[in-house]
Amino acid sequence: MSEREKAVIIGISGPSSSGKTTLARLLQRIFYGAKSAASDKRLNTFIIHEDDFYFPDDKYVEQNIHILHDTDTIRIPYTTTRSGATIQDWDTAAAIDLSFLSQALRYVRENGTLPPRLRSKEDQNDRTESGVTDEVINELKSLVESRLSATGENPTIAFLEGFLLFAPPAQQDHVLRPVHDAINLHVFLPAAYKLVKERREGRSGYVTIGPAPEPVESESKQADTEINAGEIDLEAEDDRPPQNFWVDPPGYVDDVVWPRYVGDHAWLLIADADENDASESLVGAEAEADLVRRVGDGTRVRTDVGVEIAPGAGGAEMDVVLRWAVGLILDYYLEQR
Repeated sequence: MSEREKAVIIGISGPSSSGKTTLARLLQRIFYGAKSAASDKRLNTFIIHEDDFYFPDDKYVEQNIHILHDTDTIRIPYTTTRSGATIQDWDTAAAIDLSFLSQALRYVRENGTLPPRLRSKEDQNDRTESGVTDEVINELKSLVESRLSATGENPTIAFLEGFLLFAPPAQQDHVLRPVHDAINLHVFLPAAYKLVKERREGRSGYVTIGPAPEPVESESKQADTEINAGEIDLEAEDDRPPQNFWVDPPGYVDDVVWPRYVGDHAWLLIADADENDASESLVGAEAEADLVRRVGDGTRVRTDVGVEIAPGAGGAEMDVVLRWAVGLILDYYLEQR
């Protein structure tokens, strides 16, 4: 990080239900308030949830957005499932205001605080028990404080958690490149298909932004919409619409969540993958099915592409992952000082 930057951003990614939010909350609890004996100041930390950057589920907010098509509004994208049902697709980059997210991350790095424009809805969603005891948390808090105690004034640590944060190393024009490059340390939590399905289908649903959407006539007008978003006034108050509640329709994990995850992360999940992996002889659903087959249960993850992979291939208990993450972040943070 440069001397003028006031925050380090730790990006925590992985498939739905892999423990990203739980880990971020534990890390924030452990690092927050660590005191420096050299400056008598305490470390500031906070969490940024990628889910807070979803577009509204009926229409995008029109201000500061220019659409290069024949419509002046966009919605969360729709997809047609194998059964022929047309449903919203929350598991694609097109559902996220990536311009807002990348601008917010730059703001955090430059100011060391969250922008006033960002108001989280994520904490209204269900919380799950972490399985980590207070004894372990207090032990790790002591470790953090002892290692940071002599470092003087410390930059803020922001924990960014989300299902779609990282870009392939050599693909500079990737849609997630501005987000990836705004992150200082990239942490990935693998999870097996069976675990993702079980946990995701066990959730009651998710708080969203905006009223329930009207049905759309077709998805063609929404596909691959190109948006040139201007600078967002991050100092303004959050004026996004009232909230709604999304419940996964039947089969959503198999029809949308898992295949989208596999397709977006083939470069990370397939050992011999190139960065645009998909057989040239296959297209559409066939190419998607081929990638799902090759990825298998999703626990084999590359370690040679600049992303730190949590231990246990998705099967480790949270206390094991937490200890690993604390050590990793401390080592990185101290190296940057």
